[in-house]
Amino acid sequence: MNCIGCRLAKKQENVLVVYETATLTCILDYMPFNPGHVLILPKQHAAEVEELDPKMGTDIMEASRFLSKAVKAAFDPDGITIIQNGGGFNDLGHYHMHVIPRFEGQDFAEFFSEEGEPAHEEDLAQAAQKLIRVIKEMEQHARV
Repeated sequence: MNCIGCRLAKKQENVLVVYETATLTCILDYMPFNPGHVLILPKQHAAEVEELDPKMGTDIMEASRFLSKAVKAAFDPDGITIIQNGGGFNDLGHYHMHVIPRFEGQDFAEFFSEEGEPAHEEDLAQAAQKLIRVIKEMEQHARV
């Protein structure tokens, strides 16, 4: 299978991993709507939400909850949008969930326009470092 989502989740492509579990790889989107835009990718292939087993669905929701806290702490957005696009709108052919920081004044319709350009590598690297630092702090507090 030549699935770009599987290759991203298995780190066979150039990705910036910000969080990883046994079942998921969470990376920065290379065409972010805002800095800190994360993709949650299952390591096991599934194209649609209904193909996920219940445990994977739970793992994805737990990761979205954890990453929402981390994105809020790292980027101080006015809110978070969590979205999953299926069917003809799934541009990876692999299930993935977006966790996106949003700011006041960003119209929802314009915010999700198809136009956009890849972020500069240095901007992505800075966003990754910031988010990874916050995630490490959150994990340390959880262990205490």
